[in-house]
Amino acid sequence: MRPNSGEPAPRPSPGVAGPGGGGIFREIVRLQQAGRSCVLATPLWSEGSAPVSRQAKLLVRDDGSTLGTVGGGAMEHEVMRVALQALGASEPRLLEFDLSASEAAASGMICGGRCAILVEPVAADSNTEAFAAAARAEASGEPIALITLLRPDGPSQKVAVTPAMEVIGNPCPLIEEALASLAAEALADGRPRYRREPVEAHIDPLLPRPGLLIFGGGHIGVCLAHMAGIAGFRVILVDDREEFANRERFPTADEVVVASPEEAFKSVAIGPDSYVVSVTRGHLLDEEVVAGALATPARYIGMIGSKRKVAEVLSRLRQRGFSDQDLGRLHAPIGLDIGADTVEEIAVSILAELIAVRRRPMELRMLQSRRQGVRGAS
Repeated sequence: MRPNSGEPAPRPSPGVAGPGGGGIFREIVRLQQAGRSCVLATPLWSEGSAPVSRQAKLLVRDDGSTLGTVGGGAMEHEVMRVALQALGASEPRLLEFDLSASEAAASGMICGGRCAILVEPVAADSNTEAFAAAARAEASGEPIALITLLRPDGPSQKVAVTPAMEVIGNPCPLIEEALASLAAEALADGRPRYRREPVEAHIDPLLPRPGLLIFGGGHIGVCLAHMAGIAGFRVILVDDREEFANRERFPTADEVVVASPEEAFKSVAIGPDSYVVSVTRGHLLDEEVVAGALATPARYIGMIGSKRKVAEVLSRLRQRGFSDQDLGRLHAPIGLDIGADTVEEIAVSILAELIAVRRRPMELRMLQSRRQGVRGAS
């Protein structure tokens, strides 16, 4: 297995990051080390159909540039306005939005629901230990929980809590066992917590991006790798042909490697939150990818192809000793049935299925039963 073209190329930074605001804590540390200030906006809670993910984040630098998003539209415009005012301040501000009220309708925000967003000034010397721990976890792909204590008359205080319950940051008697327990729960299910008693606190689980291993550097692989990176996956592209597995074709992938399926499965760590997609150039290669993936705990395994191709591959895999239970893990033909026809549409259908499995795992069987397949090959 050979990495191609050295280190991953830097990702474009147009000002909008994926879910969770990828790279935000590393950027905060970079700014702090340069003696610069910024403002971090984080949703604390939401109700109804408020257009915000509680894992979203928006960073506003001291030059007015941004990284991430809290949902866009008029709500984000207001958050930006307040954030720019808060640069250089010390106390955070809590913005509450009622998107079902008449004033929300007047401003065009008629999504419904309610939410609150914390607009938090970050000075060069504020909460440096906790931010550094979050940045290290972000870079290494390790989970960590960030606890923000909200004070009624002063700046917020942050501590980081590792899965081993190590508390990193300024010691504070308000960091009690109950908060550590909530941090453990948040890390386990990936959902933030917000509580008002006995202290007002926000517990934010910072989880690594799920890994997506794409076998096949053809046209579908190119489109899928690009879109999956934007959608928050850590993308590893594998092809045994160097002319297809290179940085010129995959500038935004986290890793590009030249390897056979057998070599890749020996070298790449695949865990229960990993996704494997086979869009190779031929039946036999796809069969080897699926066989290798079924020997791992991967959360998702998908293979492109017509129903006839899928039936042939499944028959050969059964002859190799794989049971129906094993093969039941395979999504094939791959992708949600959205009527995809072009290469780009097929990549969208595959990514849609990846997201559905990631966000709505209880509906996995329903998705499988409805699958009618998509046409195309890489």
